[in-house]
Amino acid sequence: MFEQASDIFSLDADARISLGELAECCGLTVVELNELVDYQALTPLDAAASERVFSAHWVGPLRTAARLRQDFDLDLFTLAMVLGQQERIAQLERQVQSLQALLPADSRVVLAE
Repeated sequence: MFEQASDIFSLDADARISLGELAECCGLTVVELNELVDYQALTPLDAAASERVFSAHWVGPLRTAARLRQDFDLDLFTLAMVLGQQERIAQLERQVQSLQALLPADSRVVLAE
């Protein structure tokens, strides 16, 4: 059941997910996620709200970051930097895809995934 619930969130990035649900899906604790918010690596949808709610788009990057943390024994500050770089890479990949869509079909370069 754990896999199914987290897959739903990763498929619909417009969904909202509570702090507890995000912790359960990503393998990080609520305290760790709150610290990532303090580092400004993770942003809630409404910073002024009493209960933190996030976009479900964070599930994928946080899962990857949690695996990297475990594999390389990273501290939370380093994990915050990794999350920032993951987001930047994803943004750049979207920009490349947008620019490639403007090119004629015969001159497009396919990115390896």
